[in-house]
Order: sequence, then structure tokens, then C-alpha cells
Amino acid sequence: MREPFEYPISSDRSTNRSLSWLLIGLLLALVLFAHKYQPERVTQHVSHGPPPVVAPSGQLGVVFEEYRPGSLRIETRSRNALLGSDPIGIGSGFFISADGLLLTAYHVVDPTNSLSRRFSPNYVGVSPDGDEYRLKLVGFDAYLDLAVMQAEVQQLVPFIPLTGTGPRVGDEVVAIGNSRGDFLEGRSGRISRLGVQASRADFADNTIELTAALAPGDSGGPVLNRDGEAIGVVSYISFSPGAMTSESEQYIPPFLRGLSLPQDFASYAVPVSRTSSIVDALILGEKRDVPVIGFSWSGFDYDPSNASLSLGERPGPVIASVQPGGPAEKAGLRSYREQPVYNDAGRIIGSSVQADVIIAVDGEATPSFFELLSVIRQKEIGQQITLSVQRGIQTVDLMLTLGAKRDVFN
Repeated sequence: MREPFEYPISSDRSTNRSLSWLLIGLLLALVLFAHKYQPERVTQHVSHGPPPVVAPSGQLGVVFEEYRPGSLRIETRSRNALLGSDPIGIGSGFFISADGLLLTAYHVVDPTNSLSRRFSPNYVGVSPDGDEYRLKLVGFDAYLDLAVMQAEVQQLVPFIPLTGTGPRVGDEVVAIGNSRGDFLEGRSGRISRLGVQASRADFADNTIELTAALAPGDSGGPVLNRDGEAIGVVSYISFSPGAMTSESEQYIPPFLRGLSLPQDFASYAVPVSRTSSIVDALILGEKRDVPVIGFSWSGFDYDPSNASLSLGERPGPVIASVQPGGPAEKAGLRSYREQPVYNDAGRIIGSSVQADVIIAVDGEATPSFFELLSVIRQKEIGQQITLSVQRGIQTVDLMLTLGAKRDVFN
């Protein structure tokens, strides 16, 4: 019988047997070593808000100091001189070329968000040295939450190179951002997952999950590896990372995880690289928008099982107001309104509510706003859909042609 791992390097069988056991022992040791040092996902339990920032040190500290000059604080400023020059919104970004092209998260500079529509803002980039640059939108992808902007520069500027290789789980990274009142400071962490699918339709998919303690104000900032290359653009944070899927984990609804569990925290970045066709397209001016119905959400999803007022038998998001001239108004959707109720003496004794509740799209139920948003994001701009709308005891079907968000809310 042939001895395991027997090699014809010696005629001494006892020596061969010893070598066999030695090889087996080495293999076991390698397996244990690999298991011990295999990157593990770090779950951060929090009670209120993101966890404390971990400042970069060692090689990450060197990378932060070297490439911080290529980062920017992006300020949203009102064009109304009476409001002064103080920013009404703050995000982050970073130069990707010496002539002033920069990357940021699209939601930082989205002109259709409520803040921008109210104040008609300008966007200004502020460097670590305090230099200010007026910014102009070049291209964007609202689905992926990426935007390329051009800064008005008078000379060459420092920039952060994009990576040429894909990130790996366990890699150390440092993000540069402006949360918590900081000014372009570093937040270190590790990559915990790749290819994460967001649980909400208004967040980007296929993102990089990070343990770095990011917060509002960091959006749009760079995530750098140990070589000083940008691997991602900060997009969003989550207090329920287990409710999002990746290539290796299945979706776990929050209610199945238990209501008494502590909140978990994770940050997410949209991956970028110098071979990315998406970044190239945005540099060339591509503008990829999302389809919209054209209404403002009340923040209230009607649930007939526990509602204090009766808006019908089926659940759905309640329309607050329709955008003038938009698809919703053209289709006949109505804004929320309250009307006084009078007694016989002409005195007001209460009010009646009239509200449209969207209960389905093309026959697919939409019991909440984010479920409605998920259905709409699967459609195309210009596509005609059928909205099932609940108006008290009536249900009406309205034909609607979806519009581009920037056109509808401009």
C-alpha cells in the first residue's frame, strides 16, 4: 500500500513516513492560518447616529496627508444676496484631473432636490488651502449617484488618481469628508462587502460597504486605498446593513431580525476606476436621469389598519402636491387638501381631508412610497403607465407618461 505523500527522494520508508506527516502538519497549519486571518465583516452596533470617527494612521495616514490637497468641500450657496454667502448645504468631492474635473455624489449637486428648488443655488468647491472654485455640472448618473463637474481653475490643481484594480474585502481604506463640522478630514476603515444591492430604490446598487464612520457631509468624497488611489465615491449610510443583499448574503427583512436588536451601521460608496466606462461617459457629458410621476410625497403612507382618518380600503403613499405642468398634473392626480366642515349655524366644526393614494402601478401594488419608487425606477422615461389611485371609496385608473426628474422639477 502506497504511503500518502510518498516521494521517491529517499529509500528510507521511515524518513518518507516522517516527511508525510510533516507535510500534513504544514497543510493543516496553513489552513488554520488562512482561516484565522481571513477578513471578517465588522459589525458596528450603535445607539444614536454613526459611531465615532477613527482617524487614519500608519500608511493610511500617509495617504491621507499626501492626497488631501486633491479633495474639496462642496458648498451649496444661495444666489439670493440677502441670504449671504454661508452654505445652505455641504458635501464633498475630489479632483480627478489637473485641469479641474472632479467627481462627487449626484445627490450633493442635484438641482431637483427640495433645497435646490427653494434657493436656486450655486455650487462652490473649497480646497484644503481655502481656494474657492465655481463648479459646473458636466455629466451625471442619477441611478448610480455619480456626477462629474468642472471647476473654474486658473492653474493646474492636485488630483487623486482612480484605481486600476478592483477593491477586495478586508482592504484598509480612508475616506475624506466634511461631516460633523470637520473640514476635509480622514475617516479610516475597511471594506466589509462588495456588490451590495440597496434595500431602497433611491440608493445606488452594487456599492462597496465600508466600516468607516461616515455621516452627512461626507457624501461625494473619495475613498482611497493604501496606494493613494480612489476606489469609490461616498454615497450613503445605513443603520440596517443586514437588510441589504450582496453577492454572498441573502436579503433579511428587518422584522425577521428582531425589533430588540441594536442598530448596525455601515457606509457605502459607488465604485470607480480609471477603466470605468461610466466615468468616461460622464466626462463626455452623458446625463442619465430617473423617471418620475411628478408629485411631492407627504411623508405619509396610508395604512387603513391603523390610520386616524379614512382614505379608502387599500394602503399606499399619499400625494402632498403635484408638480405644475408635470405628468401627475396632466394625468389628473390631485394635491392633498383639507376643507372646513360647517354646522347649520355656519361655524367651523372640523375639516374633511381629500387625498389621492397611489395603490398600484400597472396592476402591481405599491403600499409604501419606497415600494412605489422601486416600481417606477424599473420603468423608462417616456413610458406610459397606469396608476391606480384611491380617492375615498372610489378607485380610478389614470394613464400617465413618466417624465425625467430634472425636466419635471426644474
